[in-house]
Amino acid sequence: MKIIAVTVIHTSGVFVKIETDEGLVGYGEGTNFSPNAVTGMIEDLKPYVIGQDPRRIEYLWQACFRRLFARGGPVTGSALAAIDLALWDIKGKALGVPVYQLLGGLARDKVRVYGAVAGKTAAEIAANAKKLAERGITAIRYRAFHDWDELDLHDHKRAVLQQVEYTEAIRAAVGDEVDLIIECHGRYDPDYAVMLARNVERFRPLYIEDPIRHENPKAYQRLRPYTSIPLATGERGHSKYEYRELLEHGYVDYLRPDICWCGGLTEMRKIAAMAETYYVNLVPHNNWGALGTAASLHASLALPNIALLELPISGKNPDELDAAIAAPYPEVRDGYALPLHGPGLGISFAEAEAAARPPRRVVLPMLDATDGSVRDW
Repeated sequence: MKIIAVTVIHTSGVFVKIETDEGLVGYGEGTNFSPNAVTGMIEDLKPYVIGQDPRRIEYLWQACFRRLFARGGPVTGSALAAIDLALWDIKGKALGVPVYQLLGGLARDKVRVYGAVAGKTAAEIAANAKKLAERGITAIRYRAFHDWDELDLHDHKRAVLQQVEYTEAIRAAVGDEVDLIIECHGRYDPDYAVMLARNVERFRPLYIEDPIRHENPKAYQRLRPYTSIPLATGERGHSKYEYRELLEHGYVDYLRPDICWCGGLTEMRKIAAMAETYYVNLVPHNNWGALGTAASLHASLALPNIALLELPISGKNPDELDAAIAAPYPEVRDGYALPLHGPGLGISFAEAEAAARPPRRVVLPMLDATDGSVRDW
């Protein structure tokens, strides 16, 4: 079997179609951040893939990564992820088995999921959290930041006070049995992250996510000793090498690789194996694309050290999850996602429908502090 074509489908996300000389087709997905750059990188990686046996997944991963002079980086990680997921899809289809079987079979029967909520007031976000809890969701993540309206928060102290207010309201609404995840999106300086952690200890969150920026992991030394709350980070990581320092120094309790960002399923397996030796669990980040969601589910079913899986169950799914593009969507029952049993990734991808949708330009919020300096989103 040989690869005869690699096609980029740039629509609401960045998708890849890989065709073989035996008629098998696989689909993969990269991140929708910097989509033009990712699309260009996929084009650059084509010569290392076309003409090769798609079943040699590890070989092709190494070829795409190591034949580049400038290796690594988020653009390469995302482009490589899209190709990698398509290869796993092909191999599963060739053997007539779901991808989780290729990884050693089910390590668990189902995967606990968390949902995300938002709101412009404490009362609104608490009500939305309660609705998720009433649907059986047992873990809820929230940011409590406003990025698109007059309530934008440009000051760290105000942001801390608002997150404390929202956390108190959500805990009161959902009770003590639901786990709370406080998302900070890397917005705080370490000192303000400590302030937040100290003020939310009493609400017993499951973890605080990305309390500080990700570029310098050593900065967690300014936070870690001052809180008993578990910490999580890693959604912006693009290879196993970035996670090594986090693990070796015990900076965080949970890693959050995104399968569409970190180099795909091949690399996520290695990140999980590294983390297992430090007794660290993964909570995979989900870019909310249809193919990435399916791939994340397969990985979470097969890898032993998965604590939770992010699924878009807020009721506001983006275009990538439209049933007209990809189906079926993973079933969620009593707070757990159930396996997709079809061959490969287990979902059908409507290429023509996806291609008919115009590319989505992603421009992230441009936040400035009250003094006019740049703030992180």
